[in-house]
Amino acid sequence: MKRTKEDYPSFNLFPIVGTWESVNLNPTVIIYRNDKKHLLSIIYVSETTKQASPATYEIQKDGSQYFIATASKRLYIDYDRIKDVLSISSLGDYLRN
Repeated sequence: MKRTKEDYPSFNLFPIVGTWESVNLNPTVIIYRNDKKHLLSIIYVSETTKQASPATYEIQKDGSQYFIATASKRLYIDYDRIKDVLSISSLGDYLRN
């Protein structure tokens, strides 16, 4: 079976490793590599206690798209290399910290 461009992700995960801050005031995101997996942690901060609590998800691939699976849905990840902007569906755009 011949593979097409759609079979490959639109970007490599290596360039998105790091800390990302939301332009829409959503929680901060940290992307890192653990063994052979890439993980995404969303850092939630309680407004009342000011305590940070991370939620960590494995970055998975479906055809040419990366995503994380939360309890309720898939959040798709995209990256614009030229602008260095990370986009996460339903959370919006993130800039590198």
